[in-house]
Amino acid sequence: MRIVLCDTNRKDLEGYSKLCLAICEKKQFPVSLTTFSAGNALLFEMSERAFFSLVSILILEPDAGCEEVAAAVRQYGYDGIILYLSRSAELQYFYQAFDAKAYSYVQKGDLNRFSAVFESALDSARQLEGQYIAVSCAGEYRQIDVRDIYFFETAMDHMVRVWYAGGNFVFPSSLSDLEKRLGEYGFLRVHRSYLVSVGAVHRISFKEVVLNNGQAIPISRGNFPLLKNALDKLR
Repeated sequence: MRIVLCDTNRKDLEGYSKLCLAICEKKQFPVSLTTFSAGNALLFEMSERAFFSLVSILILEPDAGCEEVAAAVRQYGYDGIILYLSRSAELQYFYQAFDAKAYSYVQKGDLNRFSAVFESALDSARQLEGQYIAVSCAGEYRQIDVRDIYFFETAMDHMVRVWYAGGNFVFPSSLSDLEKRLGEYGFLRVHRSYLVSVGAVHRISFKEVVLNNGQAIPISRGNFPLLKNALDKLR
């Protein structure tokens, strides 16, 4: 999970960054946190689609040059969580937060409220994260709805190809890592080179799995009972 914090006040930037990391450590959420001390610097980075596609939570101080960031990143296509964190109580910032579909607005100094709101945002981000998988390779990226994925297959050393409703895409990963990450979302290893979405299976035999899109992939005999059992539970 990736968190971005933008604040022109360097003392606040450092303090709230430490607080966010402490909360994530307490909740055992592995995250990377990136900070920006100027709104234009953040906008420059987020103009690269591969950057904002991987951001889960964006925390903004709307004062002093950051007031346009929320609306701008929404225009870029960012659909993750936005938190407003400000010392100001001016209504214009509340309106901006509402217009940008912000998750919440927190006054600086109220650390208890910030901690509670941030923990809630983490839980919401984790749920959203499970619905999509963001992958990238050689400057290209895809943000794919997990429900649209048919299967993954080994493409070459340390590379995997994902087949989904929008086509296919090769990216650096391993089937073992994807199996650990997506197992709870109904993905099952049916062959040493294939990881399949159980919900995308049309029919199976001892030799192959036929998917809803008509593609057929091999299944190892040892994995046949596992897939059959998963299908029985699903149906």
